[in-house]
Amino acid sequence: MITLQEVVTATGGKCAFTGNLDFTGINTDTRTIKKGELFIALKGENFDSHAYAGKAAESGAAGILASRKVDVEGIPVIYVEDTLKGYQDIAHAYRMKFPRLKVVAITGSNGKTSTKDMVATVLASRYNVVKTQANFNNEIGLPRTLLGIQPDTDIAVVEMGMRGLGQIKAMCAIARPDVAVISNVVSTHVGELGSLDNIAKAKSEILEDLPSDGFAVLNGDLPRVRAMEKKLHTGVSWFGFTEADDVRAENVEITADGSRFICKTADGSAEFFIPQIGEHNVMNALSAIAVGRHFGVQLNNIKTALQGTVLTGSRQELLHFGSYTVINDAYNASPASMEAAFATLARLKQSAQPPCRTIAVVADMLELGDTAAEAHQSVGRMAAKAKTDILLGYGEETKATVDAAAAEGVPAFHFADRQGAAKKLTEILKPGDIVLLKGSHSMQVSGIIDLVFKK
Repeated sequence: MITLQEVVTATGGKCAFTGNLDFTGINTDTRTIKKGELFIALKGENFDSHAYAGKAAESGAAGILASRKVDVEGIPVIYVEDTLKGYQDIAHAYRMKFPRLKVVAITGSNGKTSTKDMVATVLASRYNVVKTQANFNNEIGLPRTLLGIQPDTDIAVVEMGMRGLGQIKAMCAIARPDVAVISNVVSTHVGELGSLDNIAKAKSEILEDLPSDGFAVLNGDLPRVRAMEKKLHTGVSWFGFTEADDVRAENVEITADGSRFICKTADGSAEFFIPQIGEHNVMNALSAIAVGRHFGVQLNNIKTALQGTVLTGSRQELLHFGSYTVINDAYNASPASMEAAFATLARLKQSAQPPCRTIAVVADMLELGDTAAEAHQSVGRMAAKAKTDILLGYGEETKATVDAAAAEGVPAFHFADRQGAAKKLTEILKPGDIVLLKGSHSMQVSGIIDLVFKK
């Protein structure tokens, strides 16, 4: 996979071993280390993997990348100042070993992982593709994805998250993307970056260093993304719901089975069905269609591919338990994703035959900083606008949600914890109800499924 000399050259590290050695892989976890791999001893605020270097060697590691003295014998140790940077340098060098490889980088405030899954599915209908697994989209996850490239890989689809300015630019320097996708810019990171303008600035970094023959796929319906046109030095495809978009959706229909729409492009139009619900997932599909067209995938083949897309779990996953329908959208939460979830809930209620009730179980949205109180109040108003029949909330911040919903006339109840909300939900459920589960990942809202529907 990569040689000792390549590692030393890529990292600028020091190594006393002078012989030839081929590593079979790169690993940062001693629990999964395989014989012949190079172990990267990462160090963070709350952990230091240097302590496990000996265990890695015992498990078959053929070498160690370290930033301080480690007690191992018989295998080479490459010493660098910073093992995370070393890991990234190795991943970059490995990616550059494949000059014909194309990299598609995806960012956005919401929908990155779903978009990544759809884009990878579309491209895999014609090419050999590797993609970011789960949502490993940070400075550690990106190298992991790049190091999964194989000699026959045509395209790598990588997801890029961020917590501050400069982080996406740094990841682009590692991955060297050829195509950049921006799903949206909303208030998810406002607690960290202070304003939507700063969020847009951070996301737009993905466009800055694209090659001259690169390509951008951008949400055309958001003014802050449209404003990024001044940064473009490549071709672009805008996607969305308006006439100004190059790839646009019309006649959108959301049902409990999925979403249908007409996709119109310069090359023609086609009727699409995706097994995901919600207009936001239609937007994600449009971006995948735009990427697919750029790489020469025919519209009918894109259509077939998207019908079979399976998204990473707990992102508007539609589940059925007897007569109950559950929208498990509990992977994470922000004001924008809450709005999308309630819009979907309202759509399902409108299309349900016979008529049904909708119940929302929501928990705290985290990392919103000074905007948290207003953001949680807005969720209560979203519930009212969606004509939600009953709202259940738990978590300290969600008190504001329940109060705001009640003020709008929605029967709303607050509980200290998930168990209290689950008990109430069990008491009020009626056949045919549609239940939305939504909250930040650490609030574990999806646990309601086991407490109520799988007892």
